[in-house]
Amino acid sequence: MMKRIFTLLFVMAAVMVNAQSIKVFYNGTELGGNDTVFIASDGHSDEINTFFGYQNTTANPIEFQVRKEVLLLDEEADISFCIGECYTGALSAAMPLAANETVNATDELALHVIYAGSAEPALVKFTLFRTDNENDKISFYVAYGTGTGIQGADMVKTLRAYPNPAVRSVTIDYVAPNSHSFLVIKNLTGREVYRTPVGTAGGKQIDVTAFTAGVYLYGIESDGKMLCTKKLLVK
Repeated sequence: MMKRIFTLLFVMAAVMVNAQSIKVFYNGTELGGNDTVFIASDGHSDEINTFFGYQNTTANPIEFQVRKEVLLLDEEADISFCIGECYTGALSAAMPLAANETVNATDELALHVIYAGSAEPALVKFTLFRTDNENDKISFYVAYGTGTGIQGADMVKTLRAYPNPAVRSVTIDYVAPNSHSFLVIKNLTGREVYRTPVGTAGGKQIDVTAFTAGVYLYGIESDGKMLCTKKLLVK
């Protein structure tokens, strides 16, 4: 009996630790963690405006913040965002959200992302996290492009793994030349230890607990060729 009680308490604690307090919506659809929203640019518009809704999924009021991470951006372009106030930097002020409150994409307090100044491809990552617990968060990517493809230099600039060194898991951000590409990880002998199909931009979280400790090479493969690689250390 006691064993069952301890097991139940452990499961309840795990659920509480992994609970996600905030949901994000685009065009009425809930975004999963590390989803990518693709925004087409016609190459002529001076400014592209994109709006996201969000929701407090808990029965208690919370405060949250928004973090912006620019992964790929032309030097003549700019990506800013507004949520209550407008920010050109990387971090918003704390925002209150009432219990079970939903802010729609059409509301004044919606997350408003502005891309201006260039028709070149761009990739930005947004994370909404509780101010009192940064591990309680949801991240998603916004990718801009005209459909002309991603150049090699852009892939190198965007490709990154974190945390690096990795212990339990690693997230790899990337852009790829087309939607038929793969994210590949190899050991230093060239043996492939991981492969997954990817879209043209986004991020993948990978469990590395089965990897042998050591140095690996990760990168984007397209048409059977590795287009760019970087080092990943697994401990």
